[in-house]
This record gives sequence, C-alpha cells and structure tokens, in this order.
Amino acid sequence: FTQHWKVKTGETIEIQQSHAGSGKQSRAVLDGLEADVVTLALAYDIDQLYDKARLIPENWQTQLPNNSSPYTSTIVFVVRKGNPKQIKDWIDLAKDGVSVVTPNPKTSGGARWNYLAAWAYSLKHNNNSEAAAKDFIGKLYKNAAVLDTGARGSTTSFVEREIGDVLITWENEAYLVLNEFGADKYEVITPSFSILAEPPVTVIEKVVKKNGNQDIATDYLTYLYSKEAQEIIAKNYYRPTDKDIAAKHEKQFPSLELVTIAHM
Repeated sequence: FTQHWKVKTGETIEIQQSHAGSGKQSRAVLDGLEADVVTLALAYDIDQLYDKARLIPENWQTQLPNNSSPYTSTIVFVVRKGNPKQIKDWIDLAKDGVSVVTPNPKTSGGARWNYLAAWAYSLKHNNNSEAAAKDFIGKLYKNAAVLDTGARGSTTSFVEREIGDVLITWENEAYLVLNEFGADKYEVITPSFSILAEPPVTVIEKVVKKNGNQDIATDYLTYLYSKEAQEIIAKNYYRPTDKDIAAKHEKQFPSLELVTIAHM
C-alpha cells in the first residue's frame, strides 16, 4: 500500500502496526490507542467502538463491500506429523487423552471463531440440541492444555513450547506454521465442517478526523479490495473475496461445508 500511495500522491508514508488478540485490541482503542483503522477478527469487537465510545458510525459495516470484510478464512487443525492421535474432525477433540491448544475466547477473536465452529458442529450432529453442544464444548475445553490471549500465542505454545496434540487455529495461520516450521513436522487437518470467518475492517472516524488521516485511511481499506491486494491476501492463505482471484487460487483452499455466523 505504501508503494500504491506513493504512485498515487507522491507522498512517502510509514504504517505503524499493533498486533494482539482482537478483543484486547478493541479495548486498547477504547482506552486511547489512536488507531486510524482497525482490522479485527470479529464484528462484535468493532461494534464495541460504537457502543462504548461512538468512535465510529453505527452503520460502519455498510461502508465497504462484503460487510466490510475484504477476505475470509475458516477454522482448521494443526497436528504433529503422522497425526499420532488420529484427529480428523471436531468430535476427536473431545476424546480422553487429547491435548488441545486454543486461545482464550475472552481475549481473542480467533478463539471465538474456534468456539463458534465447535458449537455449530455439535448442533449439526445433535439435532440442534444446545444441551449437547454445551456438553461437547465443556469436554473440548476440559482438554485445553493452555488458553493463550491470542492466536499467535497459541501457535507459539504449540510449536515452540511443544504443548498439545492439536492446535485449533485460523486456516491462514495453519499454513504459515507449515511454511515457517516445516511440513516435515506438522500437518493441517481440515474438518468436515467449520465456520466462515469474516474478519472486518473499518476507519476510526473520530481519530482520522482529529489527525487529518481520513483520505489515506479510507484509501488503505479500499485498497484491500483491489486485485493487487487480493493476490497478497491469497498468498498469505486468507480466502480472497474477489471472485477472479479466488478462482485463480481455488486449489490451495480445501473444500468443506461452512456455516455463517448469521445462520447459527
């Protein structure tokens, strides 16, 4: 984007970034972190910026295509090479003797997607019984070896601290584990059923107006929908929303049944 902006305006810019669990980042902005834009895991975390401080308009999600989600993802598993516990689907995560690594839903948006995917799987396989879903979720989290504050922390626990038999994580994070730490050490397991994760973005209107960054902040988020940015998105294992780019990279994304949060 800095190159795009340079060509467009002749201006050289520097983008400062802050990374942490989605819920934690939302609270940081509420506590005074002057972000011009946020890219968070859940719409709920962005809604808080309106509900608690009116930092953004109530209809923020209508201001960009696809409910302000320039890409999507889903939730999959990473296991150690050879899959010693033979983990193939969500039901296997609740079995005795399986050690699970997932972030804490209280601090991590990704963790909430994990929770929702597991919940939706249980509903699907138990005639929409919430009692059965609660029982399944209880067993799964009883198997949790550690609840880190964010998705990247969970990856560190699983890979570098060698905790757990299975990591529940974003699809893009799973493939980055293979690239960074070796396909000879880890495998990605795509379950039969998961959730369509739609991480949204928005401009923080109160901040950009104060700092004079409205044009550049808006252009940055619009740029995420461009063919160029969508290619970068695909190369980093997020699922592009641009149909042409998605079709071009279709083979790298396994097919599975996906439920949306709106249909839960």
